Amino acid sequence: MLCGLAKAQPKVDGPVVLFLGPPGSGKSTQAAAASRLLKIPIVAADDLISANKAAFDKTRRSGISGMEPHSDPLLNRLFMERLEKGDLSRGMILDGYPSTKDHADYLTGFVKKGILPKPLAIQLEIPDATVLERTEKVNKEPRASVEQRLKDYHREMDMVRVYFPDAEIISVDGTQSAKKVESEIGKILKKRSKR
Repeated sequence: MLCGLAKAQPKVDGPVVLFLGPPGSGKSTQAAAASRLLKIPIVAADDLISANKAAFDKTRRSGISGMEPHSDPLLNRLFMERLEKGDLSRGMILDGYPSTKDHADYLTGFVKKGILPKPLAIQLEIPDATVLERTEKVNKEPRASVEQRLKDYHREMDMVRVYFPDAEIISVDGTQSAKKVESEIGKILKKRSKR
């Protein structure tokens, strides 16, 4: 079990980069680009959820959790299981996780134990009106659901800044073209890797 690892034996030596942003901000697109640039795998909340649908259905049926899968504490256990596979030693890109204070606390525990290096968070900043426009174009979910996810996102970002004031969060203008955003993030990652 990871929790028994000594501080001198970190599980992940390479960079841990996480993408923050509202729905429709292009996190997955930029995570994929960063993964190609740094040659490290992506650990995506969507993949963890789709690979473990039965577990989420079970918690929902039992009444343990009345929340969206993306904010479910169950993601913590699934992240640990993914980490235990041992193929993330060169680093990872986190997409959609952590998305709550509970997730962030859990991740911070790994950093404190020396299992993970301090993550770099890249926040894609996009006005709410633009988010609503983008999500309406793709028409993937009802507007009310997007508005709720926006509220959750803003609340969680406020919490991150209050509870993790020393977190390294770099903001990038997500309203630019995907190529421009990718170029800007690429410069940030290259500069940081030279430290």
